[in-house]
Amino acid sequence: MINIVIAFDNQNVELGSYFDDCKKDIVEFFNEQNGLVQSCCEIPSPQCNVAYIDVRIPQLNSNPFIFIAYTHGIEDGLRCSGDSFVSTANSHHFTNSLFYSTACLAGRKLAPDLINKGCKAFIGYMEESEVFKNAIYKQTFIECDNYALKMLLIVPEATVETSFVAMKNHFTNKIDRLQEMGESPLFTASLVANREALICLGDKNLKKEDLFVPQ
Repeated sequence: MINIVIAFDNQNVELGSYFDDCKKDIVEFFNEQNGLVQSCCEIPSPQCNVAYIDVRIPQLNSNPFIFIAYTHGIEDGLRCSGDSFVSTANSHHFTNSLFYSTACLAGRKLAPDLINKGCKAFIGYMEESEVFKNAIYKQTFIECDNYALKMLLIVPEATVETSFVAMKNHFTNKIDRLQEMGESPLFTASLVANREALICLGDKNLKKEDLFVPQ
């Protein structure tokens, strides 16, 4: 069984509803996986701050866990309400974690720093990521953003690397299908940009079993 932590900036003016919908999508997925999740700690906007993270995460990191972030990002951190709540200053708390983030730019400096300080693996974006918030397109972005994590947890013998490759292939399949249907070029271009911005670091042979809490 796996411990999960989800930070999501649901009160963000621009993308709060998208971050919240991403969280709801992955929680629904977890609820469908009988016996897989031991605990799921949700951290909404009011708790997305350094003080909360610096207390809460050390309570978990003696065992493996998955940390998921649906927030804005900068090169060296995750941000909420204009402040970094995860950065190179407290990245040492994420030892033993699989760090999975949809935040822009975090793959540039935060991700390598996390790995250097004992984080098992990182999947996220190293460039600006884009989102279409209207109902017609939003679900496609949510599906793509959560794809690698779902594949890692449900596909037998999946690794971080095979799940990451499956995620990029899923983006490609969506892009090809949408182009065939004559969908908005701006929509498909955003998906292409997101696919190319993805990065995976750390132990690419990591499997879900490596994240199980010892019994």
